[in-house]
Amino acid sequence: MTKMHFPVIGVIMCMLLSFIPDELSAQSLPRKPSVEESTFSVSPLAGYMSGNTLYHISYYEGASGIESELEFPLNTWMAGVSGEYTFANYREQREWKLRVTFLKNIGGASGVMKDSDWLTSDLDILEVGQAHPGKDIYSESAIDLDATIFDLTAVFNTIREDRINIGPLVRFLYESFKFTASNTNQVGYGPYSNPPPLGYTVYIPGKTLDYEVTYKILALGVNCEYPAYQKFRANFQLAYSPWARANDIDDHVLRYKRSTSSTDGSAFLASLGLNWDLRPDVTLTIGGEYRKIRTSGSQTQYYYAGPYVGATSPAIPSRIDSTQLFVSAMLTFLFPQ
Repeated sequence: MTKMHFPVIGVIMCMLLSFIPDELSAQSLPRKPSVEESTFSVSPLAGYMSGNTLYHISYYEGASGIESELEFPLNTWMAGVSGEYTFANYREQREWKLRVTFLKNIGGASGVMKDSDWLTSDLDILEVGQAHPGKDIYSESAIDLDATIFDLTAVFNTIREDRINIGPLVRFLYESFKFTASNTNQVGYGPYSNPPPLGYTVYIPGKTLDYEVTYKILALGVNCEYPAYQKFRANFQLAYSPWARANDIDDHVLRYKRSTSSTDGSAFLASLGLNWDLRPDVTLTIGGEYRKIRTSGSQTQYYYAGPYVGATSPAIPSRIDSTQLFVSAMLTFLFPQ
């Protein structure tokens, strides 16, 4: 099954909801106007994000080479605001929605940055005098995180009934994650386990790295709203993007080395929200969203100071991936126009 089938699966799941017996559906759904209506809503929200963003590089000349992977945690509380404009034409059974959401992290982030390196046997011998299979060097660092998310979603519900609303969606998602790593605890394995200059086991206090990654995703999918009860509804969205793009900058400040990558790939986005009308103009939503991003491209490294100042690397194959889960609570205030 290809990922392009995900929106189709979403449509099928939404259609299945329409077969739920009448006893479980709403007995008196909110009144619809006779022709058309437009509304605007404002929604403060807060939630917790978990997951990671990582990059992996691998450079080989023949059978000789090195691989490196840096994994950054995305475990943090976030808060922000969302605004939505809705226009519904009930004579034609059509509905348009445009939602804009802005989020920033609050407080710090939990977890550590993980840095792993693998060298081939010939490079092991050059570095420490003997070959060593498997991972050679590993480190963990404390991190500070500055996270920003901007989300723009347009929905056109082409099937609008009392029981279910279904329609296509277009979504643009922008994410920026900025990290500062410090107090690095590095260990070497096997012949790498000695302290410098013979090995790589060392503790480095203070700042050791700055890293920034941005994701830009344009996705297409399906929106499904099921008004299961009079005051209780569910909203499900499923989207896929073959146009995901990532850019990052890694500054190893102690080595005066700055690495930049540009990658392209795909993203899968799935969300579920449960809505409860506290009043006709106030709704509480508890929801969650899963995001999976996979991209590949190349990285270039540049020494901006130190003994190797001016030196640059050839393009190195690079992969930038992210897995995210965001669980949130949102309070919506509705303003009919």
